[in-house]
Amino acid sequence: MKYLDYLIAFSMVLLLSSCDKENKNFKGHLPEVPVNLTEFNTQYDDYNSASPVIGKLIPFCFSTNRDSKGGQFDVIFLPMDISFELSTGILKVSNSLGGWEEHSKEFNIITSGINKIKTAGNELGPNLIIDTLYNHLDFTILYSSDISGNAQIKFVLNHNDSIFSDPKDIRFLNSEFDDMYPTFTADKSTIYFCSNREGGSFDFYYVNVNPSLRMEKLLSADTSYQVVKDSNLSSNFDDKCPFIYGNKMVFTSNRAGGFGGYDLYYSNFENGHWSAPINFGPSINSEFDEYRPILLEEGVSWTQHMMVFSSNRPGGLGGFDLYFVGIPGK
Repeated sequence: MKYLDYLIAFSMVLLLSSCDKENKNFKGHLPEVPVNLTEFNTQYDDYNSASPVIGKLIPFCFSTNRDSKGGQFDVIFLPMDISFELSTGILKVSNSLGGWEEHSKEFNIITSGINKIKTAGNELGPNLIIDTLYNHLDFTILYSSDISGNAQIKFVLNHNDSIFSDPKDIRFLNSEFDDMYPTFTADKSTIYFCSNREGGSFDFYYVNVNPSLRMEKLLSADTSYQVVKDSNLSSNFDDKCPFIYGNKMVFTSNRAGGFGGYDLYYSNFENGHWSAPINFGPSINSEFDEYRPILLEEGVSWTQHMMVFSSNRPGGLGGFDLYFVGIPGK
């Protein structure tokens, strides 16, 4: 499927969405209390998700130790379909392609990339980027792997076919310590990630890059970029899993003042810098661990983002489960 086809399809989505906005009876709303993503979870640990959105198709990737029966973590790809019935108010999130079945071949290419990064170590924190600038779909998968010891940030990518490059280190982000969870700012001029490179807790760091470069050239560069610690976002505790969507960053931290274990926090980009982190509160956080949040443009609510995260709270299928919830933000 050519990019023009996606553009037309996405334009139709936007047109229909505009009509819905003018419909006073439109009441699309996401839950304010976390809901288990049952169709994506198992008795094992399912977490560390990532998902860009094209139109209403959501290619959902996450780390899980289901294949190893509780051993090492691998990344897997499952499509996600979100549907909302205006007449009934029923919201359903399912493991399916929804109305995009005819395009399954194009997006199942992601599985080839996932298979390329699989090792006997742990692959965590995937970040799937889709490039549509050259009249076809290019997929880039950023992730971390500890196969060589400490967690190192790597990537694979393809060029309009199912053949992915061999995994490569993103050298300017890595150190002799654990470096994980890369995420780009909206304009792709900055990469944020977390690291314990100062020998203690995990903190947030960033690197300013050239957003005009193609992804492969940018990530393969041997350039020695300045790595800067973001002291406004970091604490004396473990601050991990940054994810940026628009002008909002969400992340997890076990800093003081939370509700127990790791909690989810957010920060808004205002006046050229990130605001002081804010806890999402007890309606989302629990006395257990909440981990790796991401934000999706789900096409249901005009006033909320859909946040997907993982938690080991009671009531799930086992270990860490994936959940979703609506947060204010549009």
